Amino acid sequence: MGNQHGQGFDHSKQSGLYIRTDKPFYFAGEEVKGNIYLNVGGGAFPSSTIYLKVKGSEKAKWTEVKTVWEDVPGTNPPQRRSKQVTEHYDNENEFYQHKIPVYIFQQGMIPLGQYTFPFSFKLKENLPGSFEYQEKDLECRIRYSVKAEIDSPNKNLDKVKYKQEFLVREPIKEQINQSEGSQVLQPTSCCCIPLGTILFKFQFDKTAYQPGEIAQLQVEIDNSQSKVGIPTITGRLTNTLRIVSKQGHSKLIHRSCGTSMIPGLQAGQSALNEQRKNMTLSLVDQGRNQPLDPTTNGKVVMNNYQLSATGDLDGTCLCCTTTPGIEFPIRIVAKPIPSYDQPVVAPSGWNPQVMNPVAVQFDDSYKYQPATGGVLVPAQNHNPQGYQNPNQPYYG
Repeated sequence: MGNQHGQGFDHSKQSGLYIRTDKPFYFAGEEVKGNIYLNVGGGAFPSSTIYLKVKGSEKAKWTEVKTVWEDVPGTNPPQRRSKQVTEHYDNENEFYQHKIPVYIFQQGMIPLGQYTFPFSFKLKENLPGSFEYQEKDLECRIRYSVKAEIDSPNKNLDKVKYKQEFLVREPIKEQINQSEGSQVLQPTSCCCIPLGTILFKFQFDKTAYQPGEIAQLQVEIDNSQSKVGIPTITGRLTNTLRIVSKQGHSKLIHRSCGTSMIPGLQAGQSALNEQRKNMTLSLVDQGRNQPLDPTTNGKVVMNNYQLSATGDLDGTCLCCTTTPGIEFPIRIVAKPIPSYDQPVVAPSGWNPQVMNPVAVQFDDSYKYQPATGGVLVPAQNHNPQGYQNPNQPYYG
């Protein structure tokens, strides 16, 4: 049957293994459902167990160059010199690393035929969202995947396997509705002379967005009782990425992802109700010219965004006058993986036996260590009966 290496069904041999979840993404806490598809052609295969592997983890690694001082040997009086050293940091947090037997063929061989093995499992409630970020000397990611696998008793034969990644989105606990705030300012001149009163009201259209969406901002300004001009109103999207090493050392990356500006108001004017100011801000990373990375909040990797709007004031005392503005946290949800939309071509005459569904309960006895070649550690219960699978097919 051979190792499929992610290619799915091998139509040249009429054999193959494939796995597919029912959706390309899930929110943390949701149930994942899927199927393992197996086509055995050209005779029985010398193995008995169909495994489901579930993996999920967050990882980060990076380097930092620092300047340190050291004594110069053999100098009197002692002299010191500086040098640059490179420090390496890394961390990993594992959510899933399980290998679960979903079906065992009692005869010790997988007979010629076509099979479907349904499975399901519930995601943990507090999982961080999927994430990928890389730049020079820095890489961090949060990934989730399922893999179908059949071990081979013959060392000359590769394992048969197929892996599919799926996305996890963090639950949006708050309502995806408008965010608004207001300010009343009493600006003063450089001699602290009062210049009147300004009323600002800012409103963003929602709190969660897809990458590439357009954020809508409405600004109402009552400047009728003020002697201060407002030349411009600026909207900004900022990003903060934080990663933490095993030793607790943190690295923070603050970036401005995009800005938008519109004209403001002259002194004595107002823009209220239907005359309010409207601004749009494209939610893309303008600096890197690519879609925004999703929001995530793990223990190793944290990535968050803020939308803000500010108004510039003419001729005011900076030490006595508050700058008008407001800032809201927003969520960017991950886009589905493009490869999920690619059609799956089943083998000719596909008419599989559909086995009883397996409801997976994650247990430490099904954890495995990749370095040991996928051995179950510890191996206490290898009986799929414990997962409500009586090893009897039904047809559907």
